[in-house]
Amino acid sequence: MSTWDGTRWVTEKTAPSAPRPSHAANWAATAVMVIGLAAVIAPLQLIAAASHKSDPGVAVACSPAPCTVGGSMTVTGWGFAPSAGGQQVILWVGYPNDYCGADACHGFYSDPWVASDGTFSVTFTSALEQAGTATVSATAYMVKQDKWWTVASASYTVQ
Repeated sequence: MSTWDGTRWVTEKTAPSAPRPSHAANWAATAVMVIGLAAVIAPLQLIAAASHKSDPGVAVACSPAPCTVGGSMTVTGWGFAPSAGGQQVILWVGYPNDYCGADACHGFYSDPWVASDGTFSVTFTSALEQAGTATVSATAYMVKQDKWWTVASASYTVQ
């Protein structure tokens, strides 16, 4: 191609083209990029896995097993925010074969301390006074909604 230099037409001299990299060099560069991407993603996946919380839950175990009148009952919970962070959890332990009338249900409350790993365990002695089926419910205070919500429950049967 020619260009005008102000006085005459001049033919451009083409610069020699740069040598093309080999296919091996291209594959090596691609491998380095893939390894770098994996090195960035792996820690992020570990952080995401470590911060995943399970849904709150409760379980009931009795001593002696199965639950019998006069025995003790242990309620364990998991997946709760720690009490040290301000989380409040209230357990409602209903009595077996109870009915809830217009004014009240029969049972008792407990306010367990939730450990830093989100678990709690509370043992009630002499709480199993009659045979039948009942429910333990865990209620937590949800700050964003400014309400108490039942977040987990478990049934138990006393023989």
